[in-house]
Amino acid sequence: MNACLRCKYLTNEDKCPLCGSETSENWRGLLIILDPLNSEVAKKIKADCKGKYALSVK
Repeated sequence: MNACLRCKYLTNEDKCPLCGSETSENWRGLLIILDPLNSEVAKKIKADCKGKYALSVK
């Protein structure tokens, strides 16, 4: 699984399906957003879509 270098979205693609940025296999931590409109955590990381996100990406 890869994480987007820009938005930290987790995907199996080489490019992020959300923002089109490159992805990396070097990531740590897992954050699952179920309801981005009502989540303070989603607002803090600026996540607009539900899904899996990395906490840190290199």
